[in-house]
Amino acid sequence: MDPIQKNRFRMEEDRNSSQPSYYKEDPYLRNLGRDPRAEESTYGSNTETRQPVLSFFFWLTIILLLAVAATSAVYYFYYYKKTDPEELAKSLRGLPQDKKSLELLLDKSYLPKDSINSDLANCLNSYHDRYVNKAFRVCEEFLNTPGKDEDKSVALTVLGVMFDEAGRYISSIERLEKAIQYDPKNYFAYYNLALAFKHSGKFEEARKAAAKAKEIAPNDARVALLTGNLYQEIGDPKAAIDAYKEGQSLAPNDPVLSYNLAISYYKQGKLPEAIEEFQKAALASPSSNVAALSYGHLGSIFYSREDYDRAEYYFREAARLRPADAKNYYNLGLIFLKRKNPEEAAKFFQKALDSNSNEPEIYRFIAEAFTSMGQSSLAIQALKKAILLKPNDTDSLFALSELYYKKGELVEAENLFRRIIRMTPGDSYSETAYVNLGIILDEMERFTESIQSFEGAIALNPKNQSARYNLGIAYLHAGMPTKAIEELRKASALDPNHLPSRLAIADYYLEQKYYNEAIAEYEEVLSEKKDLHEARIKLADAYIQTRSYPSAEKSLVYVLENSKDPKEIKLAHRKLALTYAEGGNGSQSRKAKEEAFRASHIDPEDMESRLVLSKILIDSGSLMDREKAVDELTTVVRSDVSPSIAAKAHNYLGVCYFKNGEFKRALQEFQMAIDLNPSLTEAYENKRAARAGYEKALESKKRTFF
Repeated sequence: MDPIQKNRFRMEEDRNSSQPSYYKEDPYLRNLGRDPRAEESTYGSNTETRQPVLSFFFWLTIILLLAVAATSAVYYFYYYKKTDPEELAKSLRGLPQDKKSLELLLDKSYLPKDSINSDLANCLNSYHDRYVNKAFRVCEEFLNTPGKDEDKSVALTVLGVMFDEAGRYISSIERLEKAIQYDPKNYFAYYNLALAFKHSGKFEEARKAAAKAKEIAPNDARVALLTGNLYQEIGDPKAAIDAYKEGQSLAPNDPVLSYNLAISYYKQGKLPEAIEEFQKAALASPSSNVAALSYGHLGSIFYSREDYDRAEYYFREAARLRPADAKNYYNLGLIFLKRKNPEEAAKFFQKALDSNSNEPEIYRFIAEAFTSMGQSSLAIQALKKAILLKPNDTDSLFALSELYYKKGELVEAENLFRRIIRMTPGDSYSETAYVNLGIILDEMERFTESIQSFEGAIALNPKNQSARYNLGIAYLHAGMPTKAIEELRKASALDPNHLPSRLAIADYYLEQKYYNEAIAEYEEVLSEKKDLHEARIKLADAYIQTRSYPSAEKSLVYVLENSKDPKEIKLAHRKLALTYAEGGNGSQSRKAKEEAFRASHIDPEDMESRLVLSKILIDSGSLMDREKAVDELTTVVRSDVSPSIAAKAHNYLGVCYFKNGEFKRALQEFQMAIDLNPSLTEAYENKRAARAGYEKALESKKRTFF
């Protein structure tokens, strides 16, 4: 069973497992290494005037061999062992969308830079120099002096701004409204009042205050920027674009205005206009944060257009301005994957990992890239960085636990799922962690704990079908079939279309030799979903065991006519051969032999098909067929096969030699079968028969001698 991965993708099943299908996790549940870098070596000596020719050729040969080995390693690692780089790029998520980068560059507080009044100048300068406590005290003292109302209005505006920056919006609004009472033409007060209203969520009041500031100072580009931002935030992009354009007419080279206008176009899907404004913003302030953000967006736009040359240029520019931003390196890695250059992609993914970004989400993207390219250790390193930045990041914890599971480090995965359970408040994350923990404990054969974990998920959500299904599987493994079937029935009742629950019951019946019950379950499932060819082959197995050979033949022929899976087709041919062979009809022996040959020829490396073919050849009674069987069985025993298959092959070889009257060789083969598989009862019986035959032959020789 595979754990669920909470955030995105499902773990791969172990295709080589020999367990029944119900051991597999429900599909409903729930991706590079360092590039080989050859070190250059200099073998010349500064003290020797002459080098022996042999030494020269020796080191030259060594260098060439090393180069060939390194090249072969790179080729194997990236082109043979790994998936096609273009496929890797497709399997990865797209460019990481930095939510912050899609926001507007928001307006900051707006105050006069200085004043001719020395006391007011002291108030302003203290604020601009970020001496907040001093600024507060100086401004309050200034309010107690007999100064002008206009100057006191500015002092109150400074106080309002400081309250706003401290998050005390009510106090900020009070001070700023009082500043307006002192001087109704103080557009700084209106501007900052609009910010305070916006920060407190009162967007309509903010819009009105901004409109008043614009009325007083119609030629101030900062006011136009504020107005545009407010319109954008209240969902009026057209008005926002008009406001930004008006600001640009007042300050054509303002990078923030151009950037925010570009963002507005970008969000509306007007990419040509957005490209123009992003380029304008970057040119207006070439080394600024605005330029870095603009280059990043330009790279994303051209990447989406598959213009990878221009995308690379802009991402490189963004990386130059912000070398600690891992996103740009990651994006460059994706570009080189698209160009089928995984070596270069690996370098950029490594740079992204080493960039020490403070954004945990980007490390999840990096980990996904490393995992897709087969470097789980580097993926784990990336996810650990994400968790270090954000210890309660459940998405990263889930991803890391999945990697540990894939590496077979089940204890590490278990600890992470327990950690998720402790830190989540009984929500969907908790449910998923309980289910995943149960799956891992089940795989560790800690069945009691596994059952408790699934029950924990069910306690949170009795309709959690995944927990019900996996609880049924855990009960099966724990040897409690009655409870297992009960839970599997409940899982099926929650979603009648969830076939794995019903198939698990059918598989259990088949394994326990309750053939009629298995037939009923398989037939019910197949009546609803005819293309489950694996289940239909198992149905044929049950039919064969109940000697319903015509029904078995019908099921297997259906698989051969409809399946496109070579493994299913091979298995169907093999089963059909057994059906014909065991049907007891001599006229079908030729069909049995043909089907067996087809199965073994589809996959010459499949030794089980060779065993079936050998058995049918032996049963034909033909000496020539028996010799063919010996050849097939010799191939099996000389192959790298499991002890059980090797034991069967030796047993069949013994039968061949027995029928040929070679009793001593038969005894040897039967004994080897027993040594390989002591539970093969047939070999014991055959060995006794071979011994009797051998002794009878000896007795016959004795009589002849005398």
